[in-house]
Amino acid sequence: MVTNDLYSSPYLVDYYDLVAPKSESIDDASLYWKVYQALRSPLIRAPREPFVIMDVGTGTGRVVQGLSNSAALLGDDFFNTKVLGVDNAQHMLDKAADNLGPLFKEHVSWILGSALDLESVMVQSGYRKVDLLIFSIGSISHLSEKGQPEKFLEQVSRVLCPGTGRAYVSIYDGSLLEKSEQVTFHQPEGVTEIKSHVFPNIMYRESNHRGEVQDKIKDVTFELQVVEQTDLGAQVLETNNISMKMRQWEEDELLTMLPGSGLKFLEKTRGKHETFYVFSTAASAASAA
Repeated sequence: MVTNDLYSSPYLVDYYDLVAPKSESIDDASLYWKVYQALRSPLIRAPREPFVIMDVGTGTGRVVQGLSNSAALLGDDFFNTKVLGVDNAQHMLDKAADNLGPLFKEHVSWILGSALDLESVMVQSGYRKVDLLIFSIGSISHLSEKGQPEKFLEQVSRVLCPGTGRAYVSIYDGSLLEKSEQVTFHQPEGVTEIKSHVFPNIMYRESNHRGEVQDKIKDVTFELQVVEQTDLGAQVLETNNISMKMRQWEEDELLTMLPGSGLKFLEKTRGKHETFYVFSTAASAASAA
């Protein structure tokens, strides 16, 4: 079996879950939790539709897990809140659902959809607008084709609640052009073996890492084998040739894409490894004037 992404089989998603950044090291989930509390606070007592959080490119649900962990720690019951975990890979969503604890499952819907068609996601969800939209840890870099970031921003403006809604879009430090030598997903030298925590006797063997930047696009390639340890020795179950294209950014380049998007830039704030750009709908600025 040969694939070119990290999302097309349960093995590949398990590998992704092992090597992808964790909330403990990034600490962005704590920021999103504070933002959620601040945005929800003036609305919590007023009769209204649920407060809707959309986590775009949710992957295996890291941000959603972080929010639910904060809620559990503080005794918050997610009153009148709905979370939409959105990803374009069903295997990712299946893993995210498995990763989430039972306490907040009723508040979360996992939706198969694209960052470039958030309007369709809203139709599937049954809700009209989003109060807090999250595109975390530089996931926008995966929108590497010409015009895709602009299309995403336009889609955000169409689903974000006018006036009160906020979108948090992250640019990862490692995806800045002047730091291109640090741009890695998981690129050790030589051959590395990582043991699965889910599948018994399964190990992931990765090698032949390459990375080239051309026209602001970094193409990362490597070989990933799924190896089963048996009484007869190691047996290769899959050999996958992974290719990932990721956009590299100039400082504040994202802001040059706003004209015509329907969004207004509010502020940017620093995290441990990223910059968060905060947007509202442009209509909210007009109504406030």
